[in-house]
Amino acid sequence: MSATDAEVRPAPVIAAAVSAAVATALPGFLVGALAVQVRAEFDVSTARYGWAMSGYFLAATIGSVLLGRLAQRIGPRRQLVGALLAAAVANVLVASAARSFGALVALLAVAGLCNAGCQTAVNLALARAGLPRLGLAIAIKQSSMPSASMLAGIAVPAVALTVGWRWAFVAVAAITVVAAGVVARIVASNGSAPVGGAAAATHPAHDAAEGSSTIALVGAAVACAFLAFGAGALNAWVVSSGVDAGLGEGAAGLMLSAGAALGVAIRLAWGTRLDTLDLLPFRVGGLMALAGSVGVALLAVRSVPVHLVATAIGFAGGWIWPVFTNFGVIRANVGRAAAATGVSQTGVYVGVFVAPLATGALIERVGYGPMWLVTAAAMGTGAVIAVRIAHHF
Repeated sequence: MSATDAEVRPAPVIAAAVSAAVATALPGFLVGALAVQVRAEFDVSTARYGWAMSGYFLAATIGSVLLGRLAQRIGPRRQLVGALLAAAVANVLVASAARSFGALVALLAVAGLCNAGCQTAVNLALARAGLPRLGLAIAIKQSSMPSASMLAGIAVPAVALTVGWRWAFVAVAAITVVAAGVVARIVASNGSAPVGGAAAATHPAHDAAEGSSTIALVGAAVACAFLAFGAGALNAWVVSSGVDAGLGEGAAGLMLSAGAALGVAIRLAWGTRLDTLDLLPFRVGGLMALAGSVGVALLAVRSVPVHLVATAIGFAGGWIWPVFTNFGVIRANVGRAAAATGVSQTGVYVGVFVAPLATGALIERVGYGPMWLVTAAAMGTGAVIAVRIAHHF
């Protein structure tokens, strides 16, 4: 099906959205999963290595709102193709030209900017496609994040421990180019396409033309910042923490993949119910995150069996909330989904920017145990805020 066809079929549009989201998210997850190998090559401390992950998300934070507005102007397809091709170049340069830690951080920052442009444009593409089940589409798209983490975890034993960590970025570049081709063929070129189907349904508390207030969107961003702090720390250090607790490097990477796979399964399960859910999405997401914070707190126990169970709980609850927050914001702002999620997504990027730096410093000073307790507290705080502002979405 060409991008100019009048009738939009859900499956190809969702496939294009997922491929784009996974491709541009992979570098951020990969640099966390490969922390042991990359740190060894560049000989940097845990705290300093946090900048490899935080630089990616700092750039995304800076660009999120502006790129969300840009997507509204030029349309999702143009922005997606441009972001994907730029990300592919950045990944190739990481593999071939990053001979210093500073160069690695700079190139990952470029990749982070591409991610911000991609995520907002994907949200707009889904909102404007007239999909019959918008909630399920968003859940599938949000499953791309743990899918990226799962692939990053698999990359440790499959690539990093065999041919070297740089080849993992070569593979990501290839995936990104393929995703650009899929998007160019499937996503509609008209940036102002009319909204139809289930996507047109908004929360009764909102006027479809006006959408959410700025105060409500800022509140969502604050909640997402705390929640993302927890999720970011979980992704950044669960492999290294597993090794510290007694797991082998390969087993710790597979543990990350297993936790992410569980997150995907739960997101998809909730996605089948989102469009008919009577409960407020932010409230459900907040309560799920509160349960996930218990698992994150259990990671403070330095025991392999406890670490395995805690990882499952942490991912099962602590990585589900983006389905609900994104659905809530997009449903209330269908006509301006890119601009609205550009604001809420800024909170996400702030959280995952701060998390590796703050938690990396904590690990160096007091170890993994206290770090996980602080992370659990942050996730719990975000969960409470999400529940409190749920009536806005």
